[in-house]
Amino acid sequence: ILNVGLKRINMPTIIGYIFTGAIIGAVFHLNLHGDKTLEHIAEFGVVFLMFTIGLEFSFAHLSSMKREVFLIGLLQVILTAAIITLVTQLFFDINLKAGIIVGAGLALSSTAIVLKILNETGKIKSDVGRNALGILIFQDIAVIPILLMITIFTDQDRDLSDMLMSTAINAVIALGILVIIGKYVLGHVFKIVSNTGSKEIYMGSILMTVIGASYIAHYFGFSYSLGGFIAGMMIADTMYKYQVEADLIPFRDLLLGVFFVSVGLQINFNIVLANILAIVLLVIGIMLIKSITIFAILVFTSGRKVALKSAITLSQVGEFSLVVFSLVLANQMMNPAHVQVLMVVVIISMVLTPFMINNVDAITGLFIKGDVKADALDQSSLIGGHVILCGYGAFGRTVSEELDHSVIEHVIVTNNTEAFVKAKESGKTVVFGDPADRGLLERLQIKKAMSAVIALDDFDEVKQTSAAITLLDPDIKVIAKVPSEEERLELAEFNHEYLIDGNSHTAALLVDQVNKSRLLARETSKLQFLGDYSIDQPAAAIYKVEREQARLLEVISRSFNALREEKDIMHIKAYHDSFKVLSEIVGAAINDIIANANLGTQEYERVNTLLDNQHKLILMNESVEELAKELKAMDKIEQLKTLAQMAVEGLDAILLSLMDIASKYNEEDAILLKN
Repeated sequence: ILNVGLKRINMPTIIGYIFTGAIIGAVFHLNLHGDKTLEHIAEFGVVFLMFTIGLEFSFAHLSSMKREVFLIGLLQVILTAAIITLVTQLFFDINLKAGIIVGAGLALSSTAIVLKILNETGKIKSDVGRNALGILIFQDIAVIPILLMITIFTDQDRDLSDMLMSTAINAVIALGILVIIGKYVLGHVFKIVSNTGSKEIYMGSILMTVIGASYIAHYFGFSYSLGGFIAGMMIADTMYKYQVEADLIPFRDLLLGVFFVSVGLQINFNIVLANILAIVLLVIGIMLIKSITIFAILVFTSGRKVALKSAITLSQVGEFSLVVFSLVLANQMMNPAHVQVLMVVVIISMVLTPFMINNVDAITGLFIKGDVKADALDQSSLIGGHVILCGYGAFGRTVSEELDHSVIEHVIVTNNTEAFVKAKESGKTVVFGDPADRGLLERLQIKKAMSAVIALDDFDEVKQTSAAITLLDPDIKVIAKVPSEEERLELAEFNHEYLIDGNSHTAALLVDQVNKSRLLARETSKLQFLGDYSIDQPAAAIYKVEREQARLLEVISRSFNALREEKDIMHIKAYHDSFKVLSEIVGAAINDIIANANLGTQEYERVNTLLDNQHKLILMNESVEELAKELKAMDKIEQLKTLAQMAVEGLDAILLSLMDIASKYNEEDAILLKN
């Protein structure tokens, strides 16, 4: 219930889970450490997360990330731990052994939160995502020596050399078992299971792989999550990775929810209230130390902007730190009240993380001057999206060739092993999986796609895929191959556009339409004024932003008219893409001027007006879009037709008037609009 409310105001579900755990713990006086079953279930949420991350990075990919994992990750953990340990010795009454463990524990960041958000936002493969993933992987590996240090510092009876030798031998055995199974067994097992056509056997095989690998890792003294990550990497080298990920997402999200509830259960409100000032200062201090350290490590290799974004992304303390501090508490290495304060600091930093990552661009903009020209180039990649091609039979191959000829990016989805192999041999971007799987379609970012083409031969599969796509994005244009008029009518409920048959001529026509829509979007979103603005001349820069901002009204008006004139869905989507890209570029320019330009009083007021207008234009675009859809529906009802047409003409006149005012903007217009 709490998450439903938070979602309405665009708050991450992670916060809802943590608050839920805190409320339950306070009301029912529950404690996670009193329930080992809940603790293990919660831990497997992180295991499944690490497994899905492992799916993205095969052994070959990980070897290409040697710098991020084994150099940057190593430097981050050692330097951060050393600085925090030094602080504990200089300013706090903590013995050296406990200080080292505290420093090492606080050096860790939240794998569960950071990777979940980067995955959801599609930034996991960006430069920031690559840096974050590399450091987090090393941190996960670093948990092993940290736990070993606790054993060394508290167990005086065991010889250090014996423990190190035992750990090294266990690592070789565990990795050897997992790598051999992954390389020589797993692919064959999944092929046999896939050919059975049984969803239950397929799902059982996935769960057995994840749980089995995590158990092997744990049996040899390593974390469950490290085993999950290696299991994911084993499957990443097979053709089944995307389908496996799509099937596993419900389990992952459910168990991650339990994990974050368990984090909330560890919040002790009495300790929070008694030490509120110390906790706030510690949160700020620790996050600053981590941010500055990571920025200093990355700035010379990744550039200032990427380094700062990476530093902010990893500034929190992570869930494995809670495990470390739990062991510190159990082994009585520190005052229990101090450990509780540290655990609350960890949790608060985790609560702050979603807000910081979701606003990392704005935070970075406050410290580092933006490059709107470069941002425009980055945003232009969003224009037109990509095409998702479901099926790779004769018609699918023809469509794919036409798309290649027009240089249109597309992804093929097929659950036919032979078709998958053919597509791979032809150098296509192809994913093995069920085209009707909503999880898989979301993973392929169907909401950002320009269109989807269903080129499947089985009509039942066509219906299932149409239903799945409609549930995810009712506005996307879907073109389906159907053999008869009767079946076309059967698909009418989905409100898509369809081909009656599949041949080379129709394939060429639909690709031509996709291409025209993409070109329209690119042309509409071209910068006309902002390409060469300079913050050294703030008055001129503000004027150029005003002119570019006025074009947003033009895009809204053209989008409204396209809907009114019943243009095809791709035509309308082109305007939506254009508005999104233009509004983000204009918003970046406004933030750049506010953060970096030397503004006078009057100029500052003009910029604030621009910022206010920007928010209103975004809301106006959403409102006009919804209103246009409602008016279009009213137009089909005979009794309301005249009223709908009058409303359409009135709305069109209002938009034209606003465009006229925006193009000849002056102070009198400002007073008129205000009144």
